[in-house]
Amino acid sequence: MSENLLLRLGQHSIAGRKPENQDSLGARYPEGEALALKGVCAVVADGVSASQAGREAAETCVKGFLHDYYSTPDSWSVETAASRVLGALNRWLHGRGHASHGDARGMVCTFSGVVIKNNRAYIFHVGDSRVYLLRDNDLDCLTRDHHVLVGPDKQALARAMGVELNVEIDVCRVRLESGDRLILTTDGVHGTLNRQSLLACLQEDDPETAAQALVTKAFDEGSTDNLSAQVIAVDHLPAEDLESHYERLSALPFPPPLEPGQVLDGYRIVREIHASSRTQVYMANPVDGGDPVILKTPSPNYLDDPGYIDRFMTEAWVAKRINNAHVVKSIDPPQNRQCLYCLTDFVSGPTLREWMNDHPLPKPAEVRNLVRQIASGLRALHRLEMIHQDLKPENIVIDGDGTVKIIDLGSVRIRGIEEIDVPWDRDSYLGTASYAAPECLEGDLSTPASDRYALGVIAYEMLTGQLPYAKEPKPSVRNRLRYRSARSVNPDLPKWLDACLEKAVALKPQDRYPALSEFLHDLEHPNPKLIPVGSEPLVDRIPADRWRFLALLSLLGNLVLALALWIVFTNY
Repeated sequence: MSENLLLRLGQHSIAGRKPENQDSLGARYPEGEALALKGVCAVVADGVSASQAGREAAETCVKGFLHDYYSTPDSWSVETAASRVLGALNRWLHGRGHASHGDARGMVCTFSGVVIKNNRAYIFHVGDSRVYLLRDNDLDCLTRDHHVLVGPDKQALARAMGVELNVEIDVCRVRLESGDRLILTTDGVHGTLNRQSLLACLQEDDPETAAQALVTKAFDEGSTDNLSAQVIAVDHLPAEDLESHYERLSALPFPPPLEPGQVLDGYRIVREIHASSRTQVYMANPVDGGDPVILKTPSPNYLDDPGYIDRFMTEAWVAKRINNAHVVKSIDPPQNRQCLYCLTDFVSGPTLREWMNDHPLPKPAEVRNLVRQIASGLRALHRLEMIHQDLKPENIVIDGDGTVKIIDLGSVRIRGIEEIDVPWDRDSYLGTASYAAPECLEGDLSTPASDRYALGVIAYEMLTGQLPYAKEPKPSVRNRLRYRSARSVNPDLPKWLDACLEKAVALKPQDRYPALSEFLHDLEHPNPKLIPVGSEPLVDRIPADRWRFLALLSLLGNLVLALALWIVFTNY
């Protein structure tokens, strides 16, 4: 049986009794990696008759979505990719409608789209076109019409593409089964045919014939609107068994332990840099010349663990898709390589842990510089819906120019990849407990807030040499933990900087900084919202140059008081 997603698609559209067909529909069925990572798309749009350019709006939505969706990063989830594309299309229609036609009715249409990825269908909908699911002769409508009553028996669209600057898109997910059918129709079809008529037309085995039957039947029953239908037959879903998955993953053998001087696929091993129970990391030189590289090999301990092999292969996939000066870069292995390994740039310089050992109490300006660079690398990951999950000083390297680079992408969580089912349990969290956000230690999935927590812990540790909590924030002790003031370790730190660190490592995600930019700003500028006026100690509120004046004033006051007492007692 094929391991791929197998679908059959059919569609049909006519103007019907109208002079112009303002419906538009289309589909895209990619091959190879794009099929697994992005899926199959089918969309239909219906130009609103009251719109001055409804046909153009519908065509723009269909063509734009089918092109732009496949241009989004592979790491994005379907919902993120589709929602962002539709948001951009809506803003374009809204702006173009106003610019060309003078009001919001210029370019307006409905939209219904289906993305089938792996074993799920993702439905995106606005307006009154529809998406149905046919399973075991039971027809279920997956969308709801966005109508509003404008009279006793008259309805109007309450929501559509191009009307407002921002549009609310209905999104739902459905787990598919082999034999299912998905049907997309415009209101010219489902507004005329009843449930029995729809089911009768869908008895046709060929999707193209079924789509034509729906359109023809609606026309014959008197529809006065444009008529469009798409039918998608789900013939096979990629539900592989463990054995076939393992055969694919183990196509390349694990390399043996490597010694200095050995050559593997054109790379001569210089020395072993790091070894653990999970991986071996070597420095190697290309035999034909060039810059040194890092060659990372999987551990033989996991030779029969397909989940581990899958994650090891994913690390190189992640590195290829990140283009940021503060994230290590991937190098393509030779085309006919003998073994399973991954290659990245070699970064010459200490890890952040080594730097911290050499700089036990650095200046805040030095820390800000490093944190700013780490944040830049994290942003590059987060924009692609990737979470590092194991951010710690050992996974950060500083090169000879002072450039910080995040390394070790083996624990990265990728939303887009998670949507692909595998017959094993994925690790929920792979990070180091000392830098892990409390919610991750409790079993929740990691989020960008988890990475921001780890960055806050690193910033705290650079400034103090310690961790912000006396114990790891595990569920058993979390309620008893209290933030350890950075000033209790390093009294030279200002109160406002301590408050910034406290917010960055808050135990609850909602109490932390919602964005890296806000953390970076407060790391450099006092935030009065974190320290209410008058709450800080007097020593922090009064500048140092005023203390001498206050001391002299106090001494003078004491002398006056003493003189007054002496006069009183003398007279007495």
